[in-house]
Amino acid sequence: MIEALKSLLSRAAQARTEGNRADAEALYKQAAEDAKTQDAVARAEALTGVAQARRDSGDRTSAAIYYSEAITLLRNANATVPLAHSLRHAAEVRSEMKEHGVAGTQIDEAIRLYRAFDTPEPLHLANALRVAALNDERQAHAAWTEALLLYKSSNITAGMEEASDHLERLHAAPRHNPHTSTIRILKPQNSTAPDISGGQS
Repeated sequence: MIEALKSLLSRAAQARTEGNRADAEALYKQAAEDAKTQDAVARAEALTGVAQARRDSGDRTSAAIYYSEAITLLRNANATVPLAHSLRHAAEVRSEMKEHGVAGTQIDEAIRLYRAFDTPEPLHLANALRVAALNDERQAHAAWTEALLLYKSSNITAGMEEASDHLERLHAAPRHNPHTSTIRILKPQNSTAPDISGGQS
């Protein structure tokens, strides 16, 4: 990735962290255009950033479209790490849009990719299992159980508490529908970086 693209992506991420959604989206779009004929993975990272900016503003439909383009680029480039992240984020959006079938297909692929990594990423896998549990009640018990163990291994207190709470509810009321829960991705408590693909989380 050339330095100019790195700079644009870094500035876009910083703008998003600071809550400047319009600036972040503009910078990500510029990076995506600049990368169009140079670097497919960088373009995918930029498109993922645009998707997240659109999601931040409440436009899930546009976010889903940008995620889809990024996923296609990453799959064609065989870039499995950012692909897994983008699939996970896309699944969150589709689940929030009540497109649970599409979300299930995407999150299942993300989980398979995370499990196949040479270097395990327990927190990313836990977050993917969390999305799966919230998207499909049939997977909820197994997914929350594994997610709880992974959150414990990563020392993520909020994740442990939420997983335990959901498991208690499932035991008390087996027909509990997790689709009513709000999806949000958990990060280490000392992390302030945005959770985006392309190596930034």
